[in-house]
Amino acid sequence: MAFEDNVLELPFFTEEECDSIKPYCYAVEKELLDHGFGKHREHNSLGDVITTNNYFRYNFFASHPEYADRFADFLFQTNKDLEWPVACQSWVNIYRKGQGIDWHNHQGSMGKSFSANIFIDGPTSPGITYKPFRDKALVRENRKGFIHVFPCELFHTVPPITTDEDRITIGITVHSFKDINHTMIQQLAFNSRLYQDTIILTKEHHEYGTGKDVQRNQNEEGSLQSHTP
Repeated sequence: MAFEDNVLELPFFTEEECDSIKPYCYAVEKELLDHGFGKHREHNSLGDVITTNNYFRYNFFASHPEYADRFADFLFQTNKDLEWPVACQSWVNIYRKGQGIDWHNHQGSMGKSFSANIFIDGPTSPGITYKPFRDKALVRENRKGFIHVFPCELFHTVPPITTDEDRITIGITVHSFKDINHTMIQQLAFNSRLYQDTIILTKEHHEYGTGKDVQRNQNEEGSLQSHTP
C-alpha cells in the first residue's frame, strides 16, 4: 500500500452520494436515541458522540451492500497486504459544535489491519490529525467523498468542531483473515443481539470473474467506478 505520510487518500463517494448518505446517518442516530443508547460511553476518547460510542450496534456497509462491493474492490486494488476474506467494521460519526474525538488508535495487527475514514459532509478544516510513531503530528484536511486509509496502529484525533455545521464521516476498520479472532466470530453469530458491527468481505464477489475491474475516476470529485477494460 502506497502511503504518503502513513495515509492513503483517494476519492470514494461522489458529492451526490454523500448527500444521499446523510439522511441514513441521522436516522441511525435517532434510532439509537429511541432505543435508549444515547448515554452509552464505550471509551473515554470517544466523548459523547452517540453514533461512535454505539459503533458495535450496526454496520454501514451491511446497510449499503452496493458500497460494500465497491469497498472490497477498492481494498483489493490498493492494499496488497490484506489477506482475504477480511472482517470489516463500519460506523457513522456525527460531530456537532464542541464535539471531537481524542487521540486513539484501533485494535489490530500491524501490517494486517487497517483503519479508514470517509468524509461525508461538514467543515473540512482542520480535518484529522495523525501522529506517526516517533514523528511529529501531521494534519490532513478533509475533502468531501474522499477516503483516508491508514495503519490501525496510527494514532489520530479530530479536534472539537467550532462551527454550527455538523461534521459527518464513516469510520472503518478492516482485519485480515488471520486476525479474525474469537471475539469477532462471536459478533458474527446469527443469533448475536448485542453486536452487529462486523461483516465479512470477500474479493470473490459478483464482480470478479466477469472481466470487470475498478479504477480511480480521474475527475477531481469522482468516486471509484466499475468498468470493462
